[in-house]
Amino acid sequence: MKYLLSTLTALLILITSAHAQGIVLDMQHMEQIKNSEDAVLRKSQEAVVRAADNIINEAPATVTNKKLAPPSGDMHDYYSMARYWWPNPKTADHLPYVRRDGQVNPETTGLDRDALSLFGRQMQIFTLAYYYSGNERYAQKAWECLRYWYLNKKTHMNPNMNYSQVVLGRDDNKGRKEGLLDTYTMLPINDYLNILSKAKCAKPQEVEQIRTWFADFLKWMLESEQGQGEYNAKNNHGTAYHIQVAAYAAAVGDTALCRSYINEFTQRRIMTQFEPDGRQPRELVRTTAFGYSCFNLGHVMDMLDIARLQGLDLTTDSETRQRIIAAIDFLVQFLGRPVTSWPYQQIKDWEKQQQNLCWILYRAHRYFPEKDYLALFYQHNTAKPSSRDYLIY
Repeated sequence: MKYLLSTLTALLILITSAHAQGIVLDMQHMEQIKNSEDAVLRKSQEAVVRAADNIINEAPATVTNKKLAPPSGDMHDYYSMARYWWPNPKTADHLPYVRRDGQVNPETTGLDRDALSLFGRQMQIFTLAYYYSGNERYAQKAWECLRYWYLNKKTHMNPNMNYSQVVLGRDDNKGRKEGLLDTYTMLPINDYLNILSKAKCAKPQEVEQIRTWFADFLKWMLESEQGQGEYNAKNNHGTAYHIQVAAYAAAVGDTALCRSYINEFTQRRIMTQFEPDGRQPRELVRTTAFGYSCFNLGHVMDMLDIARLQGLDLTTDSETRQRIIAAIDFLVQFLGRPVTSWPYQQIKDWEKQQQNLCWILYRAHRYFPEKDYLALFYQHNTAKPSSRDYLIY
């Protein structure tokens, strides 16, 4: 047992050293935020501690607490229903479900998409509260959430998405490739894990067990029918898949796989999804076209960050650089304007998506300092100091 513990401790040291800069989150930048005397950043740190205090007694999220069992009958299998699919009004049994893009079917609540969203929120709040305050109480709660989601025999999630975003009455109620987008919530979990591994309550064995879970999940992503489908997707789903593979590969130490996905990202995603004038045709056909354009562009920012933290810079290629700038500038022309100025559909959340674009501008300034993105952010940003985005970006 002593040898096992010393081996796991050595492995943890290697993992921590490899992730010192972060995988998705820039830990060096977050350290600067932590030590900053900026009034807004200090208020943001105080706000996340208050948020943690407010939810400290919440039960940890788990996949085993859903209202319906997945087709496998195993409550440990993640199960969600496609949000934009509704009962068919033309059939007696309402099957197969039909699509209403942008309109969320309330039947989809109470399943694992909600649980995963709660898990992501709990992990972000408790981890940031611990990181910025040093209070072990928040690390203990974050570890409780991690154990419930990944480790506990009674509550853990199996490392697959076989039943994600199911459309009832279609494809034998199997999960769809689009369901892999749900796990984008897990993107920063390994960075959180790195932060929490330094807490007094951290156990090297558990850190390694969660890394192993991600290794198993990555294998499923690469080999499953759904995973292959997302790899071949031509819209934001393909972008998100690419980024998840790169991030999880970095987390489990597969640097070759991570860099392979980073290096092919430009040609496979940016050059095929973004027109030279900045339009994203596959996102512009949606009923929330501005939102999906921001959504996909935000994913691109994530990959730029992942690449940079791996010592790579995707913006040194002039064509790639101009394509991303064009995509940002296409949306910027509608910033601060009413939804009626947008020549495509955006049936909801106009102001929310305007703010999402603001944070894209804030992040883009690092890569494109020659543009006026930072000034535009300060001109149009309405986020309160309590926004946790200040503590990440």
